Amino acid sequence: MQKERYCFSDYLLVRMEWSKTIQFGNRKLELPLVKIKESPLCPYNAYNRMCTLIPADGDKPAFLIPQSKGYKTLCYSFFQKRLRDILEMCGLNSSKFSSHSFRRGGATWAFHSKVPSELIQFHGDWRSDAYKVYLEFDLQDKLSISRAMADEILN
Repeated sequence: MQKERYCFSDYLLVRMEWSKTIQFGNRKLELPLVKIKESPLCPYNAYNRMCTLIPADGDKPAFLIPQSKGYKTLCYSFFQKRLRDILEMCGLNSSKFSSHSFRRGGATWAFHSKVPSELIQFHGDWRSDAYKVYLEFDLQDKLSISRAMADEILN
């Protein structure tokens, strides 16, 4: 994943020329990472910290692993194994998770944050409605649908 980054006061813009969904350089994906003040989950701080700890030229892949003789590109199998190791250390059943859980979880989180579905699709760089199969509905979602329908009957 080739990348460029641009820092602004409250967000970081990462521009990628290649990804799983952009394999022929026919477009660029711009992904804003907003600052989440005082949160350990701040993507702005995490990305900048990664770039500081692992300095690499802009033409290098976005995610690298330091090696004794330079850097190695972070590949799926390494990420997947490390993710599962960390989940096991936390006492979780790692077989229920994969690297794809972040994509599914991101779509579900956006949905529960009331982000319109077309923006979820755009942000996740989905060309189809396939992302909708990732959305998880809880009892509160079901209740809101039933209540909205009941309210409409009364009106």
